Amino acid sequence: MFDTRRMPIRENVAVIDVGSNSIKLLVAQSGEKPGSLETTFTETVETRISQGIGHQSPNLTETAISAGLKSIGELVRLAYRYQPKEIRMVATSAVREALNGLEFVEKVNRATGLEMHILSGKEEAALIGKGLACDPQLSGMNRFVQMDIGGGSLELVRFDQRRIVHALSLRLGTVRLAEQFVENRASRVDSATESSIQTHVENSIRKSKFDFSPTSDPMVATGGAFIATRAVLAAQVDTKMENSPPTLSINQIATLKTELMGQTLQERMRIPGLPSTRADILPTALITIEKIMQLAGRNQLIHSFYNLRHGVATEMLESLL
Repeated sequence: MFDTRRMPIRENVAVIDVGSNSIKLLVAQSGEKPGSLETTFTETVETRISQGIGHQSPNLTETAISAGLKSIGELVRLAYRYQPKEIRMVATSAVREALNGLEFVEKVNRATGLEMHILSGKEEAALIGKGLACDPQLSGMNRFVQMDIGGGSLELVRFDQRRIVHALSLRLGTVRLAEQFVENRASRVDSATESSIQTHVENSIRKSKFDFSPTSDPMVATGGAFIATRAVLAAQVDTKMENSPPTLSINQIATLKTELMGQTLQERMRIPGLPSTRADILPTALITIEKIMQLAGRNQLIHSFYNLRHGVATEMLESLL
């Protein structure tokens, strides 16, 4: 007899990821292969709610709260068009650390009728790792290290036999570091600022005792900073990001970093492929990425589009089985 219990659930679920730099929607269903996902719809709204995250007492500003509520409302309306079995909303570093984060959550809950869950750093790292496990381009990799850079935090995850064996979250997000170390983000970034960021990143990584060895294990990267980097590099050779190689070398990272550091914000905003909303923080992101690659002993990394919301969607679909 045919066992229908083993058939994948072909119902949509929707995930809204309230991040530090952007708010994203994923509508997905189970793929034909076990553990795979099929994307029904995706949308990203560039809404930076994390302004001020680098301060000693971070608060979400009224402007950020208003913009966040508007973007979330738009994405909720889009999600309902696909009649999802469930909608789950999660928030990460910016809301997690803001002194008025719960106030924002309550406003979102009242406005949407949905409950937003604030992920802990450990939960965020584990779900990012779970999302990455769905990426078909990584299906042949059993051991690898992942890094995900957001506006407020950096997540590091080690996989062994495609299982998460270590996951942590560090306060090394690009908005946070830019606020802490870049005095004027409209100006060029000097070498002294670069050195300060590098030293802080190195100290934080070493203190975490995260094990990057062996260096033969691939490094996989996720997050908006890598999407922006890949988009700029693709535009330089007149191709679409989706058609560009997913592998980024440390030389490419270092070259682009030097180029952007030597430009003002206005000059960066005219670079093809670079979203204007990320032009102020991409130099900081590239300084961070290069330093981590050096500490990890990696000359290249593989970019994946799979991330936190894919992990949440996978968890939701598993609960329907």
